[in-house]
Amino acid sequence: MKKNKRVVFFLTSEQWLGLVLLVILVIGTLIAVKRLRPQEDVEVGWSNDSTKMEFVAYQVRQDSIRKAQWKKTYKRDTIAIRLQVFDPNTADSSTLVHLGFKPWQAKNLLKYRAKGGRYRKPEDLKRLYGMTDSMYQILQPYIQIVRTEVDSLRMDSMGRDSLWRDTTRYDSMPKWQHVKKDTILNLRTADTTELKMIRRVGSYRAKQIVRYRDALGGFVRVEQLREVEGMELVADSVMKHFVLDSANVKQLNVNSMGVRQLSRHPYLRFEDAKAIYELRRRKIKLDSIEQLYELETMSEETIKKVAPYLNFDKNS
Repeated sequence: MKKNKRVVFFLTSEQWLGLVLLVILVIGTLIAVKRLRPQEDVEVGWSNDSTKMEFVAYQVRQDSIRKAQWKKTYKRDTIAIRLQVFDPNTADSSTLVHLGFKPWQAKNLLKYRAKGGRYRKPEDLKRLYGMTDSMYQILQPYIQIVRTEVDSLRMDSMGRDSLWRDTTRYDSMPKWQHVKKDTILNLRTADTTELKMIRRVGSYRAKQIVRYRDALGGFVRVEQLREVEGMELVADSVMKHFVLDSANVKQLNVNSMGVRQLSRHPYLRFEDAKAIYELRRRKIKLDSIEQLYELETMSEETIKKVAPYLNFDKNS
C-alpha cells in the first residue's frame, strides 16, 4: 500500500502578516458594500390615517424650518435698489441703503447729521465719503432738500431776498452798529466781530465764513463767498464789502502729505486725494499742477479751483 504523503506549507512571518491583512481587507470591503447598499423602504404601520397625516405635516414643518435656517445662515439676501425722492437731512438708514448707499456710507451720513451737520444743497452730498461722481449723477434728480425756517430767507413782494430775520442763532447787529456802505474789509483777515457788522451777514454767517476760510487755507477770490454754507442767497450782495490782500494762502504740499491730509481740503474728495497720492508714487515726485490733468478722476474745474492751494516743493 502506498502511504499518503502529507504536504506541509511553511510560511514566513512576512507572509503571515500579508495573509492577515488580506483577510482584514476582504472583511472590511464586505461590510462597506453592505452599508452602502440602498435599503428598501420599510412600510410603516399606521394605526389610522389621521396619525399618518400628522406625521407628514410634522415633517413638512421641520423641512420649512431647516430651509429658513439655511437661508438665514448661508444665503445673503440682495437689497433691491429703489430710487425715490429723498431728503438727506431726514432719510433713515433703510431708505439710504435702498437708494444704493453702502451701509457704512449711510452710517457716516447719519453720524454727520448727529453732530449737527446739514445738507443745504444737493451738491453738498458730493462731500460724503465714498460718494462717486457716477453715484451722485444717479441720485441727483431724486434729492429734494426741504428748506427750514433757519435755511430760508423771507422773500419780498418782488421775489427778492429780504433782510435776514433775527433769531437767537442768526441775529444780525442793530442798524446803528452796521458799518458804512462804503466800508471795505479784508476777507483774508477779518474776524467774526468785523464780519457780522456787514448787513445781512450776522453771527452765524460770520462763523461759517471764518470756518470755511480756515478749511480752505484762505480765500483767493471774493467769489468764494458763494461756496460758504448759508451764504448762497446773500453772497452777491455783500461781496462789494470785501477785498483780498496780497498775503499768501496756506498751501498743501502734494509731495509730502498723505491721502487723509489732502482730502481734508474742501475742494478735494477722498478719491481725488488718493489719485494724487498714487500719481506721486508713480512719478516719485510731482513738479507742477499740469501733471494733475493726467488724472481721470479730477475735473478740469476742480484742478483750477484747487491750484492756488497746492505747492510742489520737493525738499519738504
